[in-house]
Amino acid sequence: MVVESNSNAKVMVVDDIPMMRLMLAKFVKALGRKVFEEIDGCESARCVDIIEASNGKVALEKLRKNKVSVIFLDLMMPEMDGVTFLEHKNADPTLADVPVIVCSAIGEVVTREKVEEFGVKGYITKPFTMKTLETKLRETLTNAPE
Repeated sequence: MVVESNSNAKVMVVDDIPMMRLMLAKFVKALGRKVFEEIDGCESARCVDIIEASNGKVALEKLRKNKVSVIFLDLMMPEMDGVTFLEHKNADPTLADVPVIVCSAIGEVVTREKVEEFGVKGYITKPFTMKTLETKLRETLTNAPE
């Protein structure tokens, strides 16, 4: 995954709970800068911009306006849930390649298998640690299409 060295990396956080979005945003900002610089091989002090969305519908609207490097997605949300979001995202050829890491309280194998059919790059069960988040972010960005 290569991000222009003079631009900020953009990460989308989609969750209906404001405190969860805030926590994820803080974790990603803290970890993301380090991870993006290591993967890109740049030494700039580039920052990570967080784009927040409270449900899948809002996320799709924002995703169509912003080029993001990775999406952290909750599954249980009002208006448009995470699975429906994945269906719409993958149906759009301009969005289909954007990697997604699911962050959900649902840890059931059936749910994991269902979202894996949509090509998600990682699945993190809430609550999670910063180390787990870093590992999934690193794996996802290292294997993302350029």
